[in-house]
Amino acid sequence: MNKLKYIFSAAMLSALIFGCDAEKASQDPEALGSTENYPTPTFTLSEGELTTNERNETVIVYDVVLDRPIDRPIDFSWVILDSSTATEHDDFDVVNGTVPAYQTTGQLMIMIYNDIEVEGAESLNLTIESGPSLANRYLVNPDTSYPEVNITINDYRFCLWILDATDVYGDGWNGGYIELVTEGETTTYMASDENDVFEIPITVGADYSFTYVSGGGTGGAPGWESENYYELTAPDGTVYSDGSLDYSGIPTPGLITSGTSSCE
Repeated sequence: MNKLKYIFSAAMLSALIFGCDAEKASQDPEALGSTENYPTPTFTLSEGELTTNERNETVIVYDVVLDRPIDRPIDFSWVILDSSTATEHDDFDVVNGTVPAYQTTGQLMIMIYNDIEVEGAESLNLTIESGPSLANRYLVNPDTSYPEVNITINDYRFCLWILDATDVYGDGWNGGYIELVTEGETTTYMASDENDVFEIPITVGADYSFTYVSGGGTGGAPGWESENYYELTAPDGTVYSDGSLDYSGIPTPGLITSGTSSCE
């Protein structure tokens, strides 16, 4: 009798333990399926203008902020919409972002490139998604609102100058250079070896000046000025040249030309 009682008690205990395990297991899928603890991101423009000129090489920054941290990183990616007319890698590039584990902030960026092609205004239309990893998408609240970002990229209006810089000996200008000052910025150009050709855009309506700066020589060392020759062609076809191709002269230091940028 005692033996039967022991067997019955053991069976009841086993059933109780199994029943608790089974009840716990049956609750697991519901817990995994709940989204109430998934973080919700918000996206805010923090830098840059959505209407820009390609000359500005604008960097557009969007901040990503989660309403709570989690124990793993979450990636966010730009998606370029078919309605865009701008070309990736030529007109712009995108930089995706990550919110690191246990943190709540990250950034995504769009970089607009400068070019001197006349293309007319271009549009860049994008949105953001979590991922690209599919696993990442299941870490974010499915009710998240993702923005659509619409950017207008206007042409840079400029007049194009051409500088052909030659070193007769072929070893560069040894310290001499041509200096362009426009819109408060100074840029220098020189032959780095035998010959270099530069396309130089100057904003329409901007003041400018081109100056030849000596490398310190008068035909010999240290500047070897007699090796230096240049041709500077204005947008209207006017050519400014100095130096020689046979070591017989040197470019005259000082102002080459100045004025207000006009393409005619």
